[in-house]
Amino acid sequence: MQTTRIELLTFDLDDTLWPCKPTIIAAEKTLYEWMKRHAPMITSRYDSLQMGEKRLEFVRRRPEFAHDMSQLRIESLHALCDEIGCAHDWIDAAFDVYFKARQQVSLYDDVVPVLDQLAGRYRLAAVSNGNADIVMTGVSRWFEFSVSSADVGQQKPHAAVFETAMHRAGVEPSQTVHIGDDEHRDIFGAREAGIRTVWVNRSGRDWQHEGCSADHHIRDLTELPAILRDMDA
Repeated sequence: MQTTRIELLTFDLDDTLWPCKPTIIAAEKTLYEWMKRHAPMITSRYDSLQMGEKRLEFVRRRPEFAHDMSQLRIESLHALCDEIGCAHDWIDAAFDVYFKARQQVSLYDDVVPVLDQLAGRYRLAAVSNGNADIVMTGVSRWFEFSVSSADVGQQKPHAAVFETAMHRAGVEPSQTVHIGDDEHRDIFGAREAGIRTVWVNRSGRDWQHEGCSADHHIRDLTELPAILRDMDA
């Protein structure tokens, strides 16, 4: 039986190439400290935890922003201003502070050696629901392009996110493998688009997504090159 060689690897970013939670916590701390100086009318009313709760409350009310993490954060700050009746003129600067801090990631130890190896054999693209920037995070040297949920207007697991990446690369699902950490958004979504999948399970948790399974499970990226060679064999 003839098989099709893998051409494109699509990678999730947050929690696949770096831990997301400490990155976001640090960025939100940086933003809150900036706001204490430049928007005290907000910070005098809400501590950082309450601001996070306000943002979650906002996305529950306005789910149309859920696919765009940047716009969601901006609009949630506008909503805070409207709530207390203050000016909005500081919001763009505040978001810039947050966005730059959000790009300060710490790659997992396996990322550099493995992506160095894979980039010489395959085309690589980033596919993310978040607003990490591949240039500002320092990973653009490996990736030909990136596709975000904000670009597409849909979040993973929607197949359109993966289909957009394949269309940009000019490849078919049979030529594509997606690598990610989230059982639903990454693995189920990619499989819905007809793509083979590798689940990166760094924490050793049990598979929770009934009715769907990844083609391969790995604990870290060092296992990936051999798996891809086998898939290509």
